[in-house]
Amino acid sequence: MTPQECEFLQGFPRGHTRVPYRNKPACDGPRYKAIGNSMAVPVLAWIGERIASVEAAAAFGSVAGDE
Repeated sequence: MTPQECEFLQGFPRGHTRVPYRNKPACDGPRYKAIGNSMAVPVLAWIGERIASVEAAAAFGSVAGDE
């Protein structure tokens, strides 16, 4: 897989990890490492939405187990 394909699967925009290093384009190795050390954007968005929904439910006192 190319770095661009890996970026796409992680939910990043095309060329997100293509940053200059010492006035040269980044090599593929560090790009793969940066992608591998990152977290998938869609998963983080889903987790954030779940946290927000639980907090909203807790604010109204409708969290399961509060009976």
